[in-house]
Amino acid sequence: MKYKYCENMNNHLCFNGNRILYCTTGNNTKSNSNLTIKENFDGSDFDINEYFDNTEKLRNDCKKGNIINNCEGCHYLLEKDWDENTFERKIKYILISNYRACNSKCIYCISRSDYNPKNIKNDTYNILPVIADMINKKAITKDTKIDFAGGECTLYPYFEELLQLLIQADVKDIIIHTNAIIYSKAIELGIKKGIVSICVSTDSGTRKIHEKVKGVKTYNTVWNNIKKYRKAEGKTLDNKVCVKYILVENINDNEKEIEEWIKKAVRNNINILRFNADNDIFIKYQKNDNNNHPYLAKIIVLSEFFVKTAQKYNVKYILDYNIDAAYKMLNINMPHF
Repeated sequence: MKYKYCENMNNHLCFNGNRILYCTTGNNTKSNSNLTIKENFDGSDFDINEYFDNTEKLRNDCKKGNIINNCEGCHYLLEKDWDENTFERKIKYILISNYRACNSKCIYCISRSDYNPKNIKNDTYNILPVIADMINKKAITKDTKIDFAGGECTLYPYFEELLQLLIQADVKDIIIHTNAIIYSKAIELGIKKGIVSICVSTDSGTRKIHEKVKGVKTYNTVWNNIKKYRKAEGKTLDNKVCVKYILVENINDNEKEIEEWIKKAVRNNINILRFNADNDIFIKYQKNDNNNHPYLAKIIVLSEFFVKTAQKYNVKYILDYNIDAAYKMLNINMPHF
């Protein structure tokens, strides 16, 4: 039986600030909101079996044609025969983003208004007991993908211990989004073991634009730490270190800066690149009901330039979800690059 559903509702957990969500792609929905599991979460006991019971109810509601208001209009709702899928009571994906402390001031960050380099706060809960409980109950397995975002993870007081816990649980796919201002020995160890990947949003090819986007003067520090992480891979060259470019309107959204960034990555022996666009762009045009805005077309033009240039320099590349969203909002099929 065909019905609209999304696997995020079934086996995804996003610890986002003081909320637990099913996903964080709410910028693509009509309500510009996220499907929430718990509000005002403080690290208290989280019943993973209750979560799985609720996901089964959500799936049955979708099967009856009842789409949750938070999900209405989302590009990731797919209509197909979902009953062909086997839904195990295991978590496929966890986003750990319960912390907000950061030592950067990225212009596109939702937390940028809270930035104060002299008063970095770590007033968040300890997620360790929740993760340990899910490991003990086999809801987290070696096949679970763990994604650290935030905030800057290296400032989270439980980060080192948490990463060690996941390594000991034999989790094989851990991706860490870091600004690379602080060098982490735990991340280095995970890279050496081949189970941790990092993604650093450098967002520029030049120091001037880097400082404009990031709001701090850390251009050399960041690239030096990227080199050290890359060296930790050794001779395996396993693509565990990647750099990312987020398009920001009227700042770094031009071909010259994109190519300078790619050349900088190549000079530093980075051979995998990610490309995305600022969430604010989509929130703005979604609110205005203006899906045909010319800037969406510009995103597509710059994305295709990025792909062509990455191919020219023989580096691997990934187009992230907001690029996909730009194509979908203009009703254009994304090419299979």
